[in-house]
This record gives sequence, C-alpha cells and structure tokens, in this order.
Amino acid sequence: MEWTITAPVLSEEKNYRFHPVTNSHHEAIIKYCMSKDDNGLIMYMQHMLQSLCIDDSLIIKKIPVIDQLFLLIRLRSICIGPRVDVIVEGESNVKHKVSLVEVQKSINEFYKQPIIVESKDDDIVIEIHYPCTWNSNTPRDYMKSISISNNKITRDTITDDQIQQILDELPRDQSNLIYTAINTLNTSIQSMLVTKLPEPDADITLSYDQFAHIIRLIYSDSLNNYIELMYVFVKIINMSLSDIKSLTPADTQLYYQMFVKETNEREKAQNALNSGQNSRDSRTVPGN
Repeated sequence: MEWTITAPVLSEEKNYRFHPVTNSHHEAIIKYCMSKDDNGLIMYMQHMLQSLCIDDSLIIKKIPVIDQLFLLIRLRSICIGPRVDVIVEGESNVKHKVSLVEVQKSINEFYKQPIIVESKDDDIVIEIHYPCTWNSNTPRDYMKSISISNNKITRDTITDDQIQQILDELPRDQSNLIYTAINTLNTSIQSMLVTKLPEPDADITLSYDQFAHIIRLIYSDSLNNYIELMYVFVKIINMSLSDIKSLTPADTQLYYQMFVKETNEREKAQNALNSGQNSRDSRTVPGN
C-alpha cells in the first residue's frame, strides 16, 4: 500500500488524503522561489496540490487561500521537515526557528468558519468567508454564497454588478454587518502566528499580501545544495536520478545522513588499521 498523508481542509471540516511532496516537486518549487514570479509560484503550488490530492472531488482553486496555505504548510512539514530557519531583515545573521507544527496550531486556533449575515425583511442570507483569490480582494471575494428567498447563488456564479446591487439595496445596518464580518476574517488571518521574535511587536504573522512570501519562506532552499545532493546520490551512491526524485526530501536527508555516517565509520576503521600497521612497522628491528 502506497504511503499517503492525511490533511484537513479547514473550511470543509474534513480530512483528505494526499500523495507526498517529492524531490521532483521540491526542485520545481526551489526554482519558482528563486524567481520573482509570484503568479507562477502560486499556479504551480495549486497544480501540485491538485495532483497530489487523491480525492478528485476536492477542487483546490475553489477552497479559501488560507486553506491552500495550510495544506502547503502541512505537506512541507511532513515531507521536507517541520522546522525552518528564518533570518529577519535588519538583523545580522540572526536565525530564528519557525516550527511549522506551531504555525498549523495557530491557523487552527484563529480560523473562522463562515459568518452568516441575514436580512429578514428582504429574505436575504449572505455567507461571508475567506476569499479563494490570491490577489487583491473585493467584497465579492468574501461572499461565499447569497440566498434570496431560499434561492442560493454561489460566488462562482454571482457577478460584481449583482453584488453591488444587493449591497445597495440592503439596509445600512445589514451592509455594515457584511463589512464587519470581512474585517473579522481579516483580523483572524493577522492573528495567525508564523514565529515569535524577541523584539516587541515584531512577531511575524500572516496577511493576504504576504502569502506568496510565506510560501517562499517555508519552501525555499539553495538550488546548489539540492543539485550537490543529487550528484552525491547519482555519482557516489549509484542511485538512479528517477528513483531519487521519487523520494521525499525528508527521506533523502535520512539516506544522506546514513551514507555520511557509514563513510565516517569506514574512514575511522581504516585510520585505526593504518595506525596499527605503522605502529608494528616502527617496532620492527632491521636485521644485520
């Protein structure tokens, strides 16, 4: 049975199973992280999540962005490693450890389920939730669905003009409730902690305009380090490149550490043997 990973989609309050992130994925991610193409990075991440998800009923682009980010953090934690070193801008080579397990806990703690705004007089029910878009968000992006006389319209099918018309016709107090709900969701995102820093008010938290940066933060690695590691496995350990690329980065590091340990033990044994041989040779008395 093939190993898979369980990960929750928070908006659906349901677990899904995913194939692991492999070295092949990690190489592509590193290259995207090195570029300044945020859209390309996000599109690749969405494509990767969709291809790794075993259940075809889950459409990654249709779940909130914070859910997508949570899945990326969980897969990174399990398949690559649960900790990330962060060098904060302005500090001199000071590294801070980011625990991805703690980041997941923080997202879970502050995550809000949909907020319902009702206008009883007009029989309108509006469901407000986190946007599914990675770019600038409008009120429409927060409206998961609108029900008018029990006729439900999802945000996939509603237009900006329809949204504006509904907002214009709502009583002021109901319209204010919508913007209050949106503000509540944004505040919850800003409460999700990435890492605590020693300086007051310097903690790194999530925000919509930093999502692509957070992906780079947790997935970025040196391409040179990656290629050197592949070289060791192919040229020295004699593994095929296709086999290596099908491994997770975490497994690859374990194999590499075992290889280094065995190499060091062989070198120690050889040095001890050479030292013993030299000692015997030095005690040998030449004949007359």
